[in-house]
Order: sequence, then C-alpha cells, then structure tokens
Amino acid sequence: MGGIVAPGCCSGIKALNDTEKTNKDVWTACYCIKDQEAKIPGLNYYRVNELPGICGTTCPFKLSPSIDCSKYVVCLLIN
Repeated sequence: MGGIVAPGCCSGIKALNDTEKTNKDVWTACYCIKDQEAKIPGLNYYRVNELPGICGTTCPFKLSPSIDCSKYVVCLLIN
C-alpha cells in the first residue's frame, strides 16, 4: 500500500476541511466519518491519518476505532 494519492481524494479532504468552521461542524464530521470508517474492514488508520499531510492540509482529529468525538468537541470549547 502507499504511493500517489489521487487528486480527487485530496480535493475531498480539503473540501471537508473547509466546511469545518464551528465545533458543531467538527463534531458532525467526526461522527459521520467514525460511522463510515467502521464499515471498512481492515482500515489502516495510520495511513488514513497521513492523508491530510500528504494532501497539504490538516485534520482537526486523528481517526481511530475508539475516537470519542464528544471529548474532542469539549476540548475545542475549552481552548
């Protein structure tokens, strides 16, 4: 696995990132992604979490099977 990331993949990551303007936006994206990632058997979270950097953007959270999106949002509200 590895190699070049398709431009459409990077465009999708950047578009999602651009929509995350509020804590509610981040919370919604986090729960949506968490729900969908659970449907992908054998997902390599290390590689998934590398994608934003490869695409020249960031992601406000690290994906994992145990991500607690509610704690992330609370963290944002405190900061």
